Amino acid sequence: MEKTVKGESKIAMIPVFRISADPSVISQSYSRKELSSLSKSIERNGILQPITVRDITPYEFELVSGERRLRAAVMAGFTVVPCIIIHCSRRQSAVYRLVENIQRESGDSFKRAQALETLIKSYGFTEEQAALQLGISRRRLCEYLRILSFTPRERQIIEMGDLSFSQMQQLIKIRDKTSRRRVLSKVIKGELTESETQSLVNSVLRSEPLPIHKLIVKDLRLFCNTIERAAATMKRSGIDASLEKRENESSVEYRIVIHKKTAG
Repeated sequence: MEKTVKGESKIAMIPVFRISADPSVISQSYSRKELSSLSKSIERNGILQPITVRDITPYEFELVSGERRLRAAVMAGFTVVPCIIIHCSRRQSAVYRLVENIQRESGDSFKRAQALETLIKSYGFTEEQAALQLGISRRRLCEYLRILSFTPRERQIIEMGDLSFSQMQQLIKIRDKTSRRRVLSKVIKGELTESETQSLVNSVLRSEPLPIHKLIVKDLRLFCNTIERAAATMKRSGIDASLEKRENESSVEYRIVIHKKTAG
């Protein structure tokens, strides 16, 4: 049995062996306990929210969203599952998958961030286009992308400490990784609240030295030409100036002399 929904999309009962995963998407990891709990619920109540798939052929389908429900249904012994069949490209499928992930309040922040990065880098979306497609602000999108700057070890600590997204946003402001790790440890051990985390991070930022930008000279001639043009500009402006240049094997020395005009 099938019926049409949302234009050309359809709901149908599809055998699970006809549903394959998108090869470009890494399968998510779920705890045995989480899947077992959902499986028991599905066994009692059925699948209340259909799984979304896209049609590859009339008899082959690719999973768009609902991986957790599909795996739990298989665990419960289901051989067919209700699915919403949509007609879309793999690129648009990625958007649908992300929309569900972003809208799920309990979703993993790092997985969301990685999915957003994939959408931009692998599917050619700009940040503005990605934010528009997902119905979030560009600022929010950038906040997600920013947490990818955490090191793998920091991510592990954050996940084990079950820190909020707001706390992650505060911690990532600390540029120095040693300082950041130290503050992260204090937040975890002290079980600090979001406001306490913000206060601690702000105190560190106030004492954190500004980054030193190293100037790399790729072409000395660029600077020499700049000095010579400056001297020529002064002369054209009526300034009595002379430029002396001394060069040897190890250095180049410039001396600009500006002569004072004396009243006659």
